[in-house]
Amino acid sequence: MNPSVYSRYRTAFVEALAQTLGVPASEIDSQIKPADPAHGDLSFPTFPLAKAQKKAPPAIAASLAQSVKVPGLEVVAAGPYVNAKFAQMPFTAEVIDTARSQGVRYGGGDQGAGKTVVIDYSSPNIAKPIAFHHIRSTMIGHSVANLHRALGYKVEGINYLGDWGKQFGLVAVGFQEYGVPERRKDMAHLVEVYVKANKRAEAEPAFDERARDFFRRMEAGEPEALALWKEFRETSVRDFERIYARLGIKFEHMEGESFYQGKMEPVIDEIARRPGVKESQGATIVDLPYAENEPPVLLKKNDGSTLYATRDLAAAIDRHERFQFEKSLYVVATDQALHFRQLFRVLEAMGREWSKRMVHVNFGRVHGMSTRKGNVVLLNDVLDEARTRAMEKVQENIQAGKIQTNNPEELAEQIGLGAIVFGDLKNRRTTDYTFDWEDVLAFEGHSGPYLQYAHARTCNILRRGGGAPASYDASLLTLPEEQAVLRVIARLPVVVQEAADQAEPSFIARWLLELAAEFSRYYTLGNQDRTKRVILEGNEPLKAARLALTDATRVALAAGLALLGIATPENM
Repeated sequence: MNPSVYSRYRTAFVEALAQTLGVPASEIDSQIKPADPAHGDLSFPTFPLAKAQKKAPPAIAASLAQSVKVPGLEVVAAGPYVNAKFAQMPFTAEVIDTARSQGVRYGGGDQGAGKTVVIDYSSPNIAKPIAFHHIRSTMIGHSVANLHRALGYKVEGINYLGDWGKQFGLVAVGFQEYGVPERRKDMAHLVEVYVKANKRAEAEPAFDERARDFFRRMEAGEPEALALWKEFRETSVRDFERIYARLGIKFEHMEGESFYQGKMEPVIDEIARRPGVKESQGATIVDLPYAENEPPVLLKKNDGSTLYATRDLAAAIDRHERFQFEKSLYVVATDQALHFRQLFRVLEAMGREWSKRMVHVNFGRVHGMSTRKGNVVLLNDVLDEARTRAMEKVQENIQAGKIQTNNPEELAEQIGLGAIVFGDLKNRRTTDYTFDWEDVLAFEGHSGPYLQYAHARTCNILRRGGGAPASYDASLLTLPEEQAVLRVIARLPVVVQEAADQAEPSFIARWLLELAAEFSRYYTLGNQDRTKRVILEGNEPLKAARLALTDATRVALAAGLALLGIATPENM
């Protein structure tokens, strides 16, 4: 895939400046920033050159502006800055044609071609429901995977299930006490059993020890224990997959901690050789220098059972051997920051140089979540309620003549899910946020429904205008508002790269909001001035040009929403 329009002009500006100054382009590249829109599109500050050239920055900028010539760019000095503005042509035609020709792939590239990225995300525990807080790991991970796929990476998405450990022992012994045999394949019943068992274990040490003993039997490979574990695991996975399908998510690998059962002793032996292990109160720990009050990395408990860290070490080594990854990302809450710092540190101490390519993609918490049923925080319940609330709004708008649809149920599902997903992804992932139903489901403002409506609006304009034109004259798009829309569209490939590099889907969310706002500003010009209407009857060339811009906007909105995993209804 060819470089984006924006990147191509930026690179040309960098190279022209570098050639004029007689320095490598790499020295200039990091200094080029977006310009104040009033002055241009790209800006280069001359302050760092003042000392060497013994001139005032404005004088340097003026000289450079006269010397730097780049086809398609208007280069001017503005005080101490050298600014470059995209010339109306051919920029306008290039942006529209690129977006329309690439369709939903617009914004992508081939930077990751031939490289693999492993992404560990979602990761619920078996015999427990997927709670609403899982929305963060699930949708951040899904979007980060989409971003990397768009850039040409081979993505190995792994749903690393919590399917091993004492918590399963609680389910097993709990089922012995509270389970109904006829409901052993009912996920809701397994949850009821787990809740009762967990509560009892907290109050009765003897019951807790029964759970621990069951897990020891699993680790010892006892057939009866493993058969029950397998049955309950399959029940959980079936329930999980139903929710993932609803969200449009499919993992390349559905694995779990159990995948590494029987594969941990070689890892422990390797750690014993380098960096070393030692005993502490009967447990085996990694022999590393630890900070004051820092808990050690435990490999085995005093009863010989392994721990989460042991399995994660085995998993990391296995994933590198299987995939030879360029990057390995763990989309896990900030609460686990110490665990991942220690995990990477142990691998580095083992001499695994590739550990430097492993990243903890951390995220904050969601506050204020509740549903009409009370303090229920199961993800499926939240999605159901989002659909119900969206249906109320859909019906209100149908009655008011604001929405036309042949399938209100499907539209309500798309709006409800889009609202929940965008409500999460619009926030910087490392920050906590407070969930608010009115905010996420608003049809105006910073919401998923607002963006879906913006996309549907472009579709409706094109239908009313007779469809997207096959040909048009880009030179007719001279309005400042038209050029503003074009500049936002042109930036998507750059935003995609930045979002992938920083594993930050909120960059795409903010870009979408900016594009929707700029297009709305442009479209509503016709309310005050008929000559500025998109569907301008009596002037077919200008109408075709504006419909082409509308079509490029539609494509760009659809591409951005797809990266976030949000549906794009064509009628709202």
